[in-house]
Amino acid sequence: MANNERNRIHDVVELTRETVLEVAERTAMADTFADYIYRESEVDALWSLADIAATRPQPGVDLEKMARIRDRLQEAHDHLPEHEGAQAAALLKDIANDL
Repeated sequence: MANNERNRIHDVVELTRETVLEVAERTAMADTFADYIYRESEVDALWSLADIAATRPQPGVDLEKMARIRDRLQEAHDHLPEHEGAQAAALLKDIANDL
């Protein structure tokens, strides 16, 4: 992945396996303060999407599963201020497999 792709905030508009894996890939490569801020913003967006899915009943959506995913996204988020990108990326990959 080119630096110009990594060194910016990417739009996160849907909670899908593909989107979470893309964020995980960028998170695994984070090595600067800016990288971690950008990835934190993306994980925040994923968390917001999971929170919406967990709190607004919709046909075919398992609210409990979405709540678990939201909680795990919070765990991933909490690694980023500590510059623990590998741990956050591993959690994100695990989450992606549950979507």
